Amino acid sequence: METAQLLLTALGVVAFLVALIWLFFSDVVPLIALAVAAVAAIAVRVLDATPAGRRNTARNEARTARQAELRERRAARTEQKRQQERQDALAREAAEAARELQRAVRQLLDGLPERGTPQDEAIAYCLSRTGAARDPRVRAEAEQLARRYLAVDERILCVAQAVATGTGKRRALLVLTDRSAAVSDRGTSYRYDPDPDDVTEGWGLQVGELLFSFLDNPRLPIALAAREEAAALAAPASPPAGRPEPRLIRTARESELVAVDWMRYLGFTDAVATPVGADEGIDVISERGLAQVKMEGSRTTRPTVQQLHGVATAKEKKALFFSMAGYTPPALAWASEHGIALFQYDRQGTPQAVNTPALRLLETADARASQPAGAEHGGDT
Repeated sequence: METAQLLLTALGVVAFLVALIWLFFSDVVPLIALAVAAVAAIAVRVLDATPAGRRNTARNEARTARQAELRERRAARTEQKRQQERQDALAREAAEAARELQRAVRQLLDGLPERGTPQDEAIAYCLSRTGAARDPRVRAEAEQLARRYLAVDERILCVAQAVATGTGKRRALLVLTDRSAAVSDRGTSYRYDPDPDDVTEGWGLQVGELLFSFLDNPRLPIALAAREEAAALAAPASPPAGRPEPRLIRTARESELVAVDWMRYLGFTDAVATPVGADEGIDVISERGLAQVKMEGSRTTRPTVQQLHGVATAKEKKALFFSMAGYTPPALAWASEHGIALFQYDRQGTPQAVNTPALRLLETADARASQPAGAEHGGDT
């Protein structure tokens, strides 16, 4: 049946072509050819109407449907393969970008000044890698931010400037560390704790209305990625159990007694408070060290620190200073240069090291307190 239908269809097509060809040469041949084509077409339709013809048509339709389905499957497999190749390429690019970022993070951390380095040196190091390296105003502003809001044992990772908001306006400044950050914007400064939601992938760090763009600050994304690893390399998260317990300070004498406890913890085990009104401004004294304690509303100045240094040098002792209000920048710089340990304490009597000599004393004491019971303790140097 199928063969007959194919032959009749072929005969109709040939007859139709003959009619077209002989249309210009004869009047009879085209009529005969068209009649043959019509008879062939009618015969095909008749055969299609028979049960065998309908079965044949159904088989042809099923075959066509299967072929179409196969083509669709091949196209789908080809598209799936293409998408998988794109995904693999993107995954390779992401993995390479992650490796490159990790290499940059490692390079950043390996090149940073050690923890406890004076903040002005750490600021200078970070700025030396930026376009603002030769701008003394940026450096001075960054140093002021660090002294006011950052602890001496924080590692400064990056100094960044915000996108300019207008002609002639000072660009906002960001000092990023392993534990926090500080921001200065048009005369207003504050401490800022970066949140992961503030980071726009591939774009920048959004701090309120300020944008610290990665394009303008190429070291900023590296520093943000390095924060967690840098913090893990810092001091222990919780202080050793041997530290003095916090206690409320209400009077100057109480602040001196708290300083005695901390002097003993720092290794000056025979430290005692001097009588009230003692000469030379010494509040705590031991065989190897002495300390002055200030509970005032204004920051301690350089002349006061110099006076303590003179007394300590004359007595051949280590000089320590405890101040509730903190220190002026000249006092801090001079004390760090001459090895005077500066601490700033709060109302609970807990001191924070604010320069490198103080940080070294505190690290040594914490390490000593963390040793197992019965371990041999060495004296402080």
